[in-house]
Amino acid sequence: MKKKEKQGYWSAQGNAFTNSFKNIARKEFLKSALFDLITIVAVLLTINLAAIVTDRISITAFPQLLEVLEIKQSGDQQAFENAVVEYGPNIAKIVWISLAVLAVASLLLIYFVSLFYGNAWLSGLKKKFSGLFLRKYFILNLVWALFWIIIILLTMLILAPQAAAILIIIEGALFIYLDPVLRAVFDENKSLGKNLLEFFRIGKKLHWFVLYIISFIIFLIILLTITGLLVNIEWLMIIAFIILILLFIGWMRNYIIALVNEIKN
Repeated sequence: MKKKEKQGYWSAQGNAFTNSFKNIARKEFLKSALFDLITIVAVLLTINLAAIVTDRISITAFPQLLEVLEIKQSGDQQAFENAVVEYGPNIAKIVWISLAVLAVASLLLIYFVSLFYGNAWLSGLKKKFSGLFLRKYFILNLVWALFWIIIILLTMLILAPQAAAILIIIEGALFIYLDPVLRAVFDENKSLGKNLLEFFRIGKKLHWFVLYIISFIIFLIILLTITGLLVNIEWLMIIAFIILILLFIGWMRNYIIALVNEIKN
């Protein structure tokens, strides 16, 4: 029985690996790559726009904040209290507006990921887009983002800086592993709870993903090496990096989808 299970395991691993490359030649892969590119552009534009707006808003309060800090460092308590009374309301207003901009930008990022990146995964899964998918995928991405934000904040608050930095790197690696698994198992026809239960059931089977992780690291090193060789030709390096990263993301998605299907079967 164990021998048959081992044969099934290695057969599934081989099928998943070969299918991750076979699907590259199909039109669904190109469609997914296009949505990946749109996702990257949308995310970069949103982040840059939010940064510009926040910078414009805070430009008046920044000199006032510096002045308050300088007065505090000088040790003049009366002057510090006067400065807080004078500048405090304006600084507080700017902070709240900046936080509002950050919140709106974050929701926009989650929406774009749900819409464009969601479509990339739908193409890979050979499924059709729907309003139900977008609504549930948005909620899933919102919960997923909040979970990792809380984890990182707790890490930074509880641990010393050096220990926190190491743990955040580990958390980042865990996110890179778990995020595509979550997207591969998501089914808009199921509740959020059932989707998460299925995700935990498959995600905990780390031994099924060992070869994928090794392949992921090898191909990422190859990608970075190729783009590194073109560092003296900037325009060519940028084009090569964009093409290679889209191929890499698409290959990773194909591999994860194939593995998840093998585990389910």
